Amino acid sequence: MTVTIGGLRLSNPVLLAPMAGITIPPLRRLFARLGAGATHTEMISCAGLLAGGDGSKGPATKTERMLSVMEGEAPVVLQLFAGDEETLYRGASLALEVRPGFPALGINMACPMPKVLKKGAGSRLLDRPETAFGMVRRMAGFGMPVWPKIRKSPPSAPLSTEAFCEGLLNAGAALVTVHGRTPAQRYEGEADVSLPVTLARLFPGRICASGDIFSVEQAIEYLDGGCSAVMPARGAIADPFLVPRILARLGCDVVAELLDPSLEMRIEMLTGFGDDVSSEADPRIACLMVKRLLPGMFKGRPGVGALRRAAATVLSWDDLREMIMESEGFFERREFHSGCAE
Repeated sequence: MTVTIGGLRLSNPVLLAPMAGITIPPLRRLFARLGAGATHTEMISCAGLLAGGDGSKGPATKTERMLSVMEGEAPVVLQLFAGDEETLYRGASLALEVRPGFPALGINMACPMPKVLKKGAGSRLLDRPETAFGMVRRMAGFGMPVWPKIRKSPPSAPLSTEAFCEGLLNAGAALVTVHGRTPAQRYEGEADVSLPVTLARLFPGRICASGDIFSVEQAIEYLDGGCSAVMPARGAIADPFLVPRILARLGCDVVAELLDPSLEMRIEMLTGFGDDVSSEADPRIACLMVKRLLPGMFKGRPGVGALRRAAATVLSWDDLREMIMESEGFFERREFHSGCAE
């Protein structure tokens, strides 16, 4: 399967969403192996990129690391945030100078967290539509597809979600990703899963769905409803093998073992991910990231809860790696006891 989504030719319409502190290069490479058609950088602050003053000194070290891309990744969309058009433009210019080659530019207009909102960025832009539209027009000048990501407009917003989306598209956006929660909901409650579908019918070929993609069925509902792509976030972390299962339902070629992964494969993928994080970033970060991903990688296996609790007390990546490598016996014991209980 090859599809055109938001001005890009991609292998499939299942895209990993940008997640702050999560979509680092090793995680993106893991999801490329799982079949994601594209991934995103973390949400990168343009103010952080310009921390060297006027930008002439280059980006701050931490933010520069957020621009890195590893060998073996799927196409990576650069996602940026800022509270004004000029900061966004200057930050994007510097990012593309430091790391050329990103195929598309994402603008975060969806983040509901206070530290982002107080800068006038993220979902605060729903209250500032002209600023949002100006950002898209300015980014389109780079000659790359522009992908803003938005939320459902709250009742207090000056424009409905439909009108805001139309304004972004008229300003030059190639694709708009729509999350069906309002900013006030943050990540609580349920997303309005009908909203992306409604917008996809109004703007064919221009809408990507986000929000509550925790099952194959929800992903297919979005796609069958006319959305060009789906962008799982928390659902992909809670169950990484959700991605290949969605692809299989779409009729894509999927490595058979990804649909019924053995314990050995799960262990190899998780420890390989941890090794990548350890070498690319820091062993302490590897320990934290692997703990975050562990429940999903072993989802459905008897004993995963106890393994997660045991892992929570481990402080070093070397020790956690050893625990995971030796977890076969742990799972076998759990399966044995489960059988006896029956």
